[in-house]
Amino acid sequence: MVKSVQLLGDSYEKVSEQAEQITAALLQKNIAAKCIVYSEGKKQQYYDALQRFEAKGVICIVIASKETLTLPVVTIAETFEETLKKIQQLPTDTIVENQPPPLPPPLLFSSIKTADKPHKPKESTMSEKITNPYLTNQDDNWERSQAGEDLLSEWVTDTEGDVYAIKANLSPLKAAAAMARLSRRGDDMRTTLLDEFSGYDGTSEEGLIRRVVSEYGDDSVQQLVGIHLVVENASNLLTKHLEWGRLASYLEQSTRYIYFDRKDSEGKYKYYRPELPEKLLEEYERAQDTIFELYSHIVRSLVDYISQQSTETNRDVAWRNSVRAQACDAARLLLPVATKSTVGIFASAQALEGLIMRLSASDSTENQKTAEALLREARKVIPTFLERADVPEKGGATTAYVSETRRKIANKAEEILEANGYDAAPTLGPTLTSVFPNNELDLAAYMLYEFTDISEVELKQTVAEKLTYDQKVEIINEYFGTRYNRRHKPGRALERAEYSWDIMCDYGIFRDLQRHRIVNDLAWQELTPRYGYEIPKLIEEAGLSEAFEAAFDVSLALHSRLKSEGYSYEAQYATLLGHQMRWKITMNAREAFHFMELRTQPAGHPGYRRLVNKMYEQLKEVHPLIAEGMLFINQNEDPELTRLAAERAASLKRERLGLEQES
Repeated sequence: MVKSVQLLGDSYEKVSEQAEQITAALLQKNIAAKCIVYSEGKKQQYYDALQRFEAKGVICIVIASKETLTLPVVTIAETFEETLKKIQQLPTDTIVENQPPPLPPPLLFSSIKTADKPHKPKESTMSEKITNPYLTNQDDNWERSQAGEDLLSEWVTDTEGDVYAIKANLSPLKAAAAMARLSRRGDDMRTTLLDEFSGYDGTSEEGLIRRVVSEYGDDSVQQLVGIHLVVENASNLLTKHLEWGRLASYLEQSTRYIYFDRKDSEGKYKYYRPELPEKLLEEYERAQDTIFELYSHIVRSLVDYISQQSTETNRDVAWRNSVRAQACDAARLLLPVATKSTVGIFASAQALEGLIMRLSASDSTENQKTAEALLREARKVIPTFLERADVPEKGGATTAYVSETRRKIANKAEEILEANGYDAAPTLGPTLTSVFPNNELDLAAYMLYEFTDISEVELKQTVAEKLTYDQKVEIINEYFGTRYNRRHKPGRALERAEYSWDIMCDYGIFRDLQRHRIVNDLAWQELTPRYGYEIPKLIEEAGLSEAFEAAFDVSLALHSRLKSEGYSYEAQYATLLGHQMRWKITMNAREAFHFMELRTQPAGHPGYRRLVNKMYEQLKEVHPLIAEGMLFINQNEDPELTRLAAERAASLKRERLGLEQES
């Protein structure tokens, strides 16, 4: 039985050519054959492919280098020439015996079994001249056949126009590979699709994509393919690490609309359980269960209290949703950071690879396991684009770099603080720590730049020396234009202005604001209960302060217990969303327009609305003209009334669309 053939050579081109000749010789005998490229970084993929093809009676021609000595395949003869000669001596109309080989023992050339019916190959080789049924080329002019037009109409929205979209019928991976060819080929991309990616010559999609990725580089091609991923049962500590990257989109379960006191199929509250010694884990679970029971009592009691206090007569679905949102807003402060959530992610292959390496470099077991799962599942969809993520000299080296650098700087920070001491007394709210430029009138030159023909240096000098104060103000106001809603954003010259804040707020607020991605220098410190918490006014009015404080007492005791046993990272799971924490953020003025006008909207959580309004007031003190341009800052609305108004608007929209009302 013929198993696999390994070709060892000094160059990829040489062994590829030999593989084509062997493949052609096998095909002439009606024996199915397929080429597989082997590298040390993808052993398991190689083994899987080898078993899959050989189980179907397909001979695998393995292309490898001389250094690849651990490969479980040996050549079928001493030399390439002897191998080819043996194949040519085989009788015609033969078939490889359909029996998967054992792995990893060597696969040897043995016997070939004559079959009643020949095994017709599904793939052709480069040695056979095949005519493209979709295109003809005469004097470098491409012409499509009717078959080509028909195929294109399945792949793109317009076969002739200058602008077209890719339809779902065309694999996103193939579309990404075809786009990558734009940099090296001057033809219409639709021509490239029919010429290189139609598969008329039997070349597999995987082979096409791998060729493009290897030839044109991983980075640029990785940016052209995206993937949807979902992470279930992620702690609220993990969610923030998942959502750290700029170049991806995220959606997370809201603590404002969902009751988190529902138990799972095993009758357990939904919180993350870290790897701890058995007795310590039992203490951990008892404490977390107590906190969840207090949360359940308080959130349900708040619903009753708000309902009793409401004077609203139309108690429809919108009203009930509004009541629930108010109760959840106040009670969410009791939820542990260990509370499980679901995160949806849409990312390019490049962004996903960065996320995987970043999680892998973490000290967190939860992060590391999630990184492994993300890579495993994503490779089932876009394997070629993630081949280097765990290769030791590539993704592995990056992961090691991040991990080692973080460890060293953490040690340095601990060393400095131990030597000099520090003041850990919290200053609640935001503190504006850095502003650029000192004079906002300097922005006038940046605003004029694209409409002039002089250098920035000359323009700044001209504006500074020749324009009056009123003229500079007029330029800034004209640049803002007439804005009719918060989605009318001024131009990118505002990105030259920049603001940095050091913020002390509860973790619940942080988890809402951290998802803004057009920001710089976003970092947060280890979670701790030592900065305290605030009791919401609604909790006090409902007479629930004692139960509220009891949850924080349990949290503090559990955190201290874990820290004393040396589980510093895991102790963060014991903190609550209501605990104060410190973080920092830097944003340009253009992002500040979006951030502040969005996060002060009346439907927003009252906690972050108050915080962002304070940030706005601090910005206004240093750049009053910029602040004046933010027309859609909301400061005075009644949160109860605005929440009800928002729910009524959403209910009306669902009704008009014929959708089922949420309850």
